[in-house]
Amino acid sequence: MSTPPTGFRRARTPENKQVRAHALIDAARTLALREGVRGVTLNEIAATAGVHASAVRRYFESREEIYLRLAATEWDGWATTVEGELDRAGTLSARDLAAVLARTLADRPLFCDLLAHAPLSLERSVSAESVRAYKLRALDAVESIVAALRRALPELSERDGVDVIAALTSMVGTLWQIANPSQTMALVYAEDPRLAHSAADFLPRLTRLTEAIVLGLPAVDPHATDAPDTPDADAPPAPE
Repeated sequence: MSTPPTGFRRARTPENKQVRAHALIDAARTLALREGVRGVTLNEIAATAGVHASAVRRYFESREEIYLRLAATEWDGWATTVEGELDRAGTLSARDLAAVLARTLADRPLFCDLLAHAPLSLERSVSAESVRAYKLRALDAVESIVAALRRALPELSERDGVDVIAALTSMVGTLWQIANPSQTMALVYAEDPRLAHSAADFLPRLTRLTEAIVLGLPAVDPHATDAPDTPDADAPPAPE
């Protein structure tokens, strides 16, 4: 049976409870940046925050909810950064725009890590209310970023902007995990350089792929994916 951390005191007032909740979130952030989201346990978060492990559920339903809250905060932070940089820069080329998107993501390692875990495990392990709150904050962030993208690169349609963010955030979670391998994978790469190509430098690869997405999407027919299936050649003609 675990014992309370030294100096532990139960939070009695709403203000103290809020302080304790923030302490847990801060502890989760610190541990994830050091060990990676996957390797952090709820007990470690509690101990780092100075909270008894059994008391964590007074503030959060689970470890996953804590990290989903952090993911929402990271969405907010990324949106604010992208908006600020793009609005200060004015109109940009597609390549310069892609460079901003890639760099601002690379500057947020916790966000890159969380983008892999959010759909895979975090969203699947919390209540509907927690998922809804996260999704709404992410949606607000996407809308803000898309508006900033279109101000910087007017030839992007709204759909292009949404697809850029969807492709980029889906891709970055995987690239980040590959570029930051576990000890086992790092050993495999060291022993067999043929396999190490997958762990290429994160930012250069992300920038190149982001350029391809931003440059390519405006050339895609926006109605192509909305077209009906090709009719069967042997089917009778439609009545006139």
